[in-house]
Amino acid sequence: MKKNCIFIVVSAVIMLFLPWCAVTFVKSDGGMAACFLLFFAINPMASVIIGILSGRNIRASWFHPIVLSILFLFGTWILFDVREFIFYGVFYFILGCAAMLITSFIVRKRVG
Repeated sequence: MKKNCIFIVVSAVIMLFLPWCAVTFVKSDGGMAACFLLFFAINPMASVIIGILSGRNIRASWFHPIVLSILFLFGTWILFDVREFIFYGVFYFILGCAAMLITSFIVRKRVG
């Protein structure tokens, strides 16, 4: 339970707080560059890392990629126009699920 709360807080920081900081504190062109860095580097890495960590115990943490994607969509809904970013949310979900399933498969191969 404590581990799930940590994952959710980390996901919220990455998907809600960092874009808010980029939009609020970084000026025009730099803010766009910061958003591109978030959308194309930090968010996909976070999605894969959350997927890998969830894949180690898939029964207890199967929902983490879903939470990450929903938090991303919620954050873009608040800060931007959500229609433009639905593709990214789906992509982050697919990345997280793929990493989770691959990690689960590797863990099962090692154990069994």
